Amino acid sequence: MLNKGLLKQFKNKTKEVNKMKKLVITSMVMLFAIAIAGASYAADQTLNSNVTASVGSIFSMAFYTDANVLYSTAIPFSTVDPSSAYNYADGRAQDDGKSDVGLTIKSNQGNPWYLKIAMNAASPLLTKLAGNMGQPTNRNWGTPADGGRTYGDLTWFDLTGAAVTLYTAGTADETNTPEGTLATLSFKVDGSGLAPGPYTGTITYTLTETA
Repeated sequence: MLNKGLLKQFKNKTKEVNKMKKLVITSMVMLFAIAIAGASYAADQTLNSNVTASVGSIFSMAFYTDANVLYSTAIPFSTVDPSSAYNYADGRAQDDGKSDVGLTIKSNQGNPWYLKIAMNAASPLLTKLAGNMGQPTNRNWGTPADGGRTYGDLTWFDLTGAAVTLYTAGTADETNTPEGTLATLSFKVDGSGLAPGPYTGTITYTLTETA
């Protein structure tokens, strides 16, 4: 049998060990709680800025020229053959890939627009000047514009004293900034029946939202 003194010492040691276990467990719990508290995130903070913008209005038409679009405010026909119905402007020839006049049209109105053309009714060239227009170009993308022409590629139309619609804007044309839509036109003079001498006429291009 165990000595009573030894048994008492054993029991005391057991109590001390259990006490130490409790202290260790308590310390671990406290450390775990502190670790969780240290890993928590602060609340998000947000601020706002209100943006205001005032957009200007663009509805414009301007002449455009380059190496293949030769003229703007004046189109010279220096040598008109009275025996030919196809006299082209100076520096031009049939199917040369060039144009006489270019028109850049810009709009941010979001509305359909129309390009019209007329000639002064008093001009003796009124029944002798004809025009042709290719499909306009969307200059933002370098692709054909999505609107519709009144006259096709191979059709020459006579200029009259009343404005006629050449082109009706497509959806992409209605807001086509920043580069706009480019329309190019060529003209010819029918020299048959014309007496010798100088002739003049004024071509008027109109950009409008009125059909």
